[in-house]
Amino acid sequence: MIRLSEIKTGDIVSATFDGTQNTGEVLDTDRAERKVLIAHGAQEFWYSNDDLSAIPLTADMLELLGFARSSDPVLNELGAAYVKGPFIVRFLKKDNSKMLLTYRDEFREIDKNIPVHQFQNHYRAMTNVPLGWS
Repeated sequence: MIRLSEIKTGDIVSATFDGTQNTGEVLDTDRAERKVLIAHGAQEFWYSNDDLSAIPLTADMLELLGFARSSDPVLNELGAAYVKGPFIVRFLKKDNSKMLLTYRDEFREIDKNIPVHQFQNHYRAMTNVPLGWS
């Protein structure tokens, strides 16, 4: 379950209904009812907050979000680097539990095992631009 306070419009989450799991984008939240409107494909459904789960941030997911693995040896010196414009995500070799996010002159060292929606929130806070499917 994801805390409702963490969910923002545009976040990508997994929603389960009657045993079927769908990955989709948050369109709206109803905090009073504790429900979230999720779009997956051409369909939109309201899900209870209890039916939502986080999606782990992986290299494949970064690529779906529009990031490309960097072949620059300078960027890859600390670990695998993924780039989208001036935003760089590094999975650090020296400390396998950390990830370094860099945007221009700002950087954040965070836990590597964050879910996609939290990564999107970091990206939005650093760039003032929402991050969604590419």
